[in-house]
Amino acid sequence: MPTDTSLRYGPRELVALLVLSGSWGLSFLFIEVALRGLTPLWIVAGRTAVGGAVLLVALRVTGHHLPRSWATWRHLLVIGSITNALPWSAVAWAQQSLPSGLTALLMALVPLSTLLVSAAIGAESLTRTRIGGLVLALVGVGLIVAGDLDEAGRLVAILAVVGATVMYALGTVYARRHLSGRWPPLVLATGQVLTATAVAVPVAVLANGPPGASGAVPQVVAAVLALGIFGTGLAFLLFYLLIERVGATNATLTTYLIPLVAVSAGALVLGERLHPGAIAGGATIGVGIWLTQREVRGALR
Repeated sequence: MPTDTSLRYGPRELVALLVLSGSWGLSFLFIEVALRGLTPLWIVAGRTAVGGAVLLVALRVTGHHLPRSWATWRHLLVIGSITNALPWSAVAWAQQSLPSGLTALLMALVPLSTLLVSAAIGAESLTRTRIGGLVLALVGVGLIVAGDLDEAGRLVAILAVVGATVMYALGTVYARRHLSGRWPPLVLATGQVLTATAVAVPVAVLANGPPGASGAVPQVVAAVLALGIFGTGLAFLLFYLLIERVGATNATLTTYLIPLVAVSAGALVLGERLHPGAIAGGATIGVGIWLTQREVRGALR
């Protein structure tokens, strides 16, 4: 059996990587547009419902079935809540104050947050190189935050995005411990998005009531559909396809491409302009990620 780092990128895998990075990178743009007519909670409810439907179709086409064990669904509920519903709500809320590109730069911290959570429970070790990468990443965050220290609202939004990366990390570690290897990845992805929908929809109704007329504007509806189809359903399919084809470690190359897509889309479509400190901070975070992962990535051939 090939090891994770011995698996290779071929032409098809490279195409999947680029499409996946585009789908997740453009998600920040879709959220920005959807916020013009919907609350953050309804955006999350919409994207999980649409994404869940896409994944259910994929599940049927591939001949898989959902788990029947209540114990498995309890784990999926935890994962769907802390990996999808909560962080996606935090990110959408933060984007009311932050540019989409800046939000994407901060979300690049997910691998580093995962490393810290894994190290805290003894699942990963912190070598000098990895510690150096973490320090660099913190410097990068400092460069990004430096331009917003005088704006309390934006600073809180930045902290919310950083908190979302920690929730992603907690969900990832929880999934590895309780469900990984027991079910096909597509089954787990579908289950967690469906449970996220079951959490997000009633919370949106209770907190915000039914969406208003502004939520039915074609531009807003299109943004939510795109977010659900591409940023949720298709993205999960491609991500797990890459994990099967090139391994989980090599699949994380998307971490470097998503911010590039998001920043470019924000500038071209929304006219966003990031301050030099944010750009320098994003680059510094990228170097920090590379340092923390290079010991396990091996040669990518």
